[in-house]
Amino acid sequence: MIKYLFVLILLYLTQAKRIKHSYLIKQQLQDWHYISKFGAETGEVFYSLTFQFKDADENDERTIPIQYELYLDEEWPNAIEKSECDRGSVARRKETIWVPVKSGFEYKGSLTAKIRAHLWYFAFNDCQNQLRNSFPNENKVKLEVELHIKNVGGTEFTLEQFGILQIIGVIALIDIIMLIYNGNQILEKQRKYEEFSLPLFLLVITLLLETFSYSLLTLHLWIYSENGAGQLFLQVFSVIFQVASQFSLTMILVMLSWGWQINFSKFDNFELFLPISLLIGFFQITIVGVSFIEYDSYNKDHSYEGWVGWLASLIYIGELIYFMNGLVDTYNKQNTKIQQFILLLGLYGGIYFISFPVLQTVNLFTARYIRYKIMEIGTMLFRTSAILLLTRLFTSKKSIFAQISIENKSFLDRNKDE
Repeated sequence: MIKYLFVLILLYLTQAKRIKHSYLIKQQLQDWHYISKFGAETGEVFYSLTFQFKDADENDERTIPIQYELYLDEEWPNAIEKSECDRGSVARRKETIWVPVKSGFEYKGSLTAKIRAHLWYFAFNDCQNQLRNSFPNENKVKLEVELHIKNVGGTEFTLEQFGILQIIGVIALIDIIMLIYNGNQILEKQRKYEEFSLPLFLLVITLLLETFSYSLLTLHLWIYSENGAGQLFLQVFSVIFQVASQFSLTMILVMLSWGWQINFSKFDNFELFLPISLLIGFFQITIVGVSFIEYDSYNKDHSYEGWVGWLASLIYIGELIYFMNGLVDTYNKQNTKIQQFILLLGLYGGIYFISFPVLQTVNLFTARYIRYKIMEIGTMLFRTSAILLLTRLFTSKKSIFAQISIENKSFLDRNKDE
């Protein structure tokens, strides 16, 4: 499953704003092909569209026509309802480009929006079969299509990504501050009482993984802002750390819900948690993995658009049900003080688990060019908020957790003695 996720990540990361597709002309080309979309700010946006033949005869002097089409978001829903070869009738721009077999051709153009920002959709067609009929069946010639777009002001970011670099940078900074604070809390308890706080340690691991993820993503986006592609390995490891952080946070919440640190502190019966931990790990990988399916599809405004997002929502709801089931079981066996903690934990964890399905639902009623920000930033903020609330729960001497936790009882007794 890890290998499958890694392959999906690599496929996804090829889709930067330097979009590049390759088609075997006789085997893969169809009547109509979607290239990519781009959110353009008000003003003038420049782009280049390059068509290049690969593995063709070096002595071939022909030029072959390819029809390039550009659609505005207002006409796009109408376009995709039409048959492939009729879509060009509603294209905002349509032009036949003559591409030399030997050298290829780079078409340079610009887009201008005067009133509001728009999403633009790029495509090309071969409805007359002129391209496919230009080479014999046994020929393995490829057509490479490359699109490079720069937004208003020369930035590589599409409209949906405006400001996201700064927001992720701030979240990464908050995580670093919490990481340092929690790390100091662990060291202080170790120095003062010579005892180790396992809940806080696991939270520090979660924070460390999330900090790595957001820091690498911030660096990737900064490089992306310069070259439109970023760095492959930075985003790969950012996603890997993100999956690990989500798994760690989910496991902490689930274990707490079933009485960890309330009824037991050591994992003498860890085999009871092993199946659920493996299942949660599988679900976390699935959630991230399915987000890469058809990421740059013309009907998706963010990685969780459509059925992919609803599948991920069902997984989160399933985890929420298991979490709540544990809370109910623990609640019914405890006194009033512990029951207060269970209710508080249910609030913290419930918000975390339900946040994704709620964001997915909210996006049904928002403008298409802001859906990406709502989903990406929203999930980050809810995850970071959950960690922040757990930090307060684990470190505050006045919290309910400090009063009921098995590991904290010795700390409280010592505080009284002092």
